[in-house]
Amino acid sequence: MVDTPTRYHDNAPGRMSALYIAGLMARNREEGETDVFVHDVGRVVEDKFSKAFLYEGYLIEQEGRIRHFTIPSHKARLGRPFCP
Repeated sequence: MVDTPTRYHDNAPGRMSALYIAGLMARNREEGETDVFVHDVGRVVEDKFSKAFLYEGYLIEQEGRIRHFTIPSHKARLGRPFCP
């Protein structure tokens, strides 16, 4: 679960590094899939970075401001691009 930084406000730092790390960890898993939930995707930066780093094609559903991505292991197919 990637959530809002503490003391959230419009000028607070975003979660770009957390989104990137979550994507890398999911892709580097030995096998299977990883579910990643992103909370508060209403800000433009979280909207764009979640789609870029977690890949919009892996987006399963969105309910309000929560997005659910399911990211497959990329180790099973080493030639798979970051965002196929």
